[in-house]
Amino acid sequence: MSDIINRVKDERTLLEKITSYVPGYHGYKEKELRREADKIVREYLINKLNNIKMILNDVFKEIADTNDVESFSTANRVSATLDRLINKIQHANYGYSGFFDAVKVKEDKLDKLIEFDYTIIENIKSLNDTANNILVQEDKKKALEDFRKKLIELENTFNKRNDIIFEVIK
Repeated sequence: MSDIINRVKDERTLLEKITSYVPGYHGYKEKELRREADKIVREYLINKLNNIKMILNDVFKEIADTNDVESFSTANRVSATLDRLINKIQHANYGYSGFFDAVKVKEDKLDKLIEFDYTIIENIKSLNDTANNILVQEDKKKALEDFRKKLIELENTFNKRNDIIFEVIK
């Protein structure tokens, strides 16, 4: 996960590199870099989930074309669960606190947060494979139910993200 932080560091301008040596500014800038890395990871997660949503749209079209009423309600529940997860990731705390924020998030916690988001990336890759697999399944309803269970597991995992952020105030 330090690869993302290092990539953000490498893309700094000369002025940013010079000011990173100024006392007090360096720590502030490190937090900013970690915050930027966190933002990049979450944007990536949202992009991948939106790609999964596009795959599922093909499944939904197939269900509509075959007039599979039983699978249609399951498909709607899957869609709602996926939308909810995308929304949570999109609007989650950045794991960064400004100077006057009540809860201060330390650099090590930001690193944990980025590592946590990386595990979410791995889970989303698996979810993508499962979504692609739905297209070839005979029993779409069962495949969608299994997919929804994985979505809920991923959502529950993502909900633990705040535990890392608020671990600071314990």
